Amino acid sequence: MARKTSHFIDGLFGFDGRFRRSEYWIASIGLGIVRLVTLGVSAAVLGMGFVQASNVFPLRVGLDLVFLWPYAAIAIKRGHDRNRSARYTSVLLVLLYGLAWIGSWLLHAGDATLGALLGLVMLPLALYMLIDYGFIDGTKGPNRYGASDKYPETDGRRLVLDEPTLSSEPPKA
Repeated sequence: MARKTSHFIDGLFGFDGRFRRSEYWIASIGLGIVRLVTLGVSAAVLGMGFVQASNVFPLRVGLDLVFLWPYAAIAIKRGHDRNRSARYTSVLLVLLYGLAWIGSWLLHAGDATLGALLGLVMLPLALYMLIDYGFIDGTKGPNRYGASDKYPETDGRRLVLDEPTLSSEPPKA
């Protein structure tokens, strides 16, 4: 249990290794819950409602910056399981976060049309990441980022089994 917990904690802050789909979803949902609780506490401290506080641009950007590192670590490790480089995943994240921040700023500044247009530009990219990182199985067997926890007995092409032995002796019970 300690190794699994250590692996999970390292998964939130380290960029080496692989995250299976289940680990990716658990970490993403857990981090999302922590973020919502943090937003709720911030709203209470500021004397605002939850929705009202979520529209405070500096608070949203601040939360994005606080949670950016663990979100990036989770996505990069999941990308590694899909045999994607950290650079590839980072470019996707920069595009998503950048478009989201610009769109949020435009909405905050009162330009709802351009903000909504950026949201439409973001949609295919977000759907791609959701499908590729969230639903498609990782690389079977080891890849350049490490061994697979899900398929430890494979080399990526076939099962590696012990060679059967032919013997005239009956099997031992």
